[in-house]
Amino acid sequence: MINLQDVSGGYTKTPIVKNINLLIQQGEFHALIGPNGSGKTTLIKLLTGILPIQSGTLTIFNKPVKSYSTLERAKLMAVLTQETSVEFEFTVEEIVMLGRYPHQGGFIRHIKKRDKEIVDRMMKKTSTYSYRHKSFKQLSGGEKQRVLLAKALAQEPKILILDEPTNHLDVRHTIEMLQILKEDQAKNNLTIVAILHDLNIAALFADRISLLESGTLVAEGGATLLNNQDILEQVYGVKMKATSHPVVPKPQLSLLPNQTNEHTVMLSHTLLSTKEYIHLAFPKHLRTISNAVLGEGLSWNKHFFNFHVDHHYTCSYPKQDLIKWIEQIGWNPAESVGMMTAVILEDACIDTQCIDDIEIVTMITAGGSNAVDITKNHVDDLGHRVGTVNIMVFVDAHLTDGALVNAIQSATEAKTKAFKTLEINDPETNTIATGTSTDCTMIAATQNGTITPYAGSGTKLGKAIGSAVYTGVLSALKKYEKRKKDDDNI
Repeated sequence: MINLQDVSGGYTKTPIVKNINLLIQQGEFHALIGPNGSGKTTLIKLLTGILPIQSGTLTIFNKPVKSYSTLERAKLMAVLTQETSVEFEFTVEEIVMLGRYPHQGGFIRHIKKRDKEIVDRMMKKTSTYSYRHKSFKQLSGGEKQRVLLAKALAQEPKILILDEPTNHLDVRHTIEMLQILKEDQAKNNLTIVAILHDLNIAALFADRISLLESGTLVAEGGATLLNNQDILEQVYGVKMKATSHPVVPKPQLSLLPNQTNEHTVMLSHTLLSTKEYIHLAFPKHLRTISNAVLGEGLSWNKHFFNFHVDHHYTCSYPKQDLIKWIEQIGWNPAESVGMMTAVILEDACIDTQCIDDIEIVTMITAGGSNAVDITKNHVDDLGHRVGTVNIMVFVDAHLTDGALVNAIQSATEAKTKAFKTLEINDPETNTIATGTSTDCTMIAATQNGTITPYAGSGTKLGKAIGSAVYTGVLSALKKYEKRKKDDDNI
């Protein structure tokens, strides 16, 4: 649809963009990314015919762009630039009505009923209708940007060209604007070409992405292009890390600042143990992975809680309870991992060990009341219950995300081995249990030293974690069984 073949051009005889080969399909949202001065705006001006092509061919709907008259181009494409200044005292409604100009025939242009309907609809769509009679000059930068988007949409173009459309917009209005564009894209088969500086926004909304550097097209592809950290670091000159978005199958990028060992933290910590909770506090954040009630997934945390609750405790929103309890004792839930247990906290096993030169701290509470053999079918879905085996492991090591997953697996294998050693049975199947129905496990790493990509059972680190967890779970289970026996004898 928009076809560039060896296109070069710019403002002088020396081209800014050079030998661009690019095909943008009809109905596609195509993002142009790249650092300042990479040629993105120049390329847009070539697409719209504002700048002449010095060499190569540029066709739109199989016609050379220069063959379109000014009016034909205005009907075909609308442009939203970074410039929001207007010389005259126009109202918002008058600005948006300018988008209808290409569709108003005759020497003297007349506003028809359909023009008014379209303008009203676009103002409502962009949340600008409420101040339609207000002077455009009196608006904030973000409000002006939305008015100009309404004007561009009122033009009813087949192609919408956007130069940093989210400039001046806050987070909410950025998302709202792009959602509006995606809706129009789907409904009207609208082709969108947008310069975007926010790479994460580009990943979320663009169908295809072109990366420019010094006037050349370095790479082009789908959103997965942004998984290529090496090429992005080369073009932008900053370190980045690509991860998956937690909700949609899109990459998201984190910038990695240069740090001079600012994060260095050892496993020194403060410990507070009461009848209500155990709290381990570290001076700096640790990298964590867990299935805890609070602080689940991959995160950074510095406070670690295990709260005691009655074994009859039931709550539809246990996370909210943990947040409330942590706030009540004066700490920040946003940098905390929280677990719950019906086990008496006096029976917790908290230990610091150095195994094969690896420092490990463990905090483990364990009981066997919900013991389950995961390989057997059960009559009832056991659902959410209070955690019976809670395992927290703190290691002085630098683990990749994959190594953190390995470490969870190593801890789980060690826990299962402890259940087998003590011959704890699933009461329903009368077979050796593999754990309990509500176990929580967390690994926390200082991120000191050499990066470790593996922490499975075949590694030195995995074996150290396994050894520490195995002895801790054994000890905690023995305490639990002893207390249960003592209670039965009372």
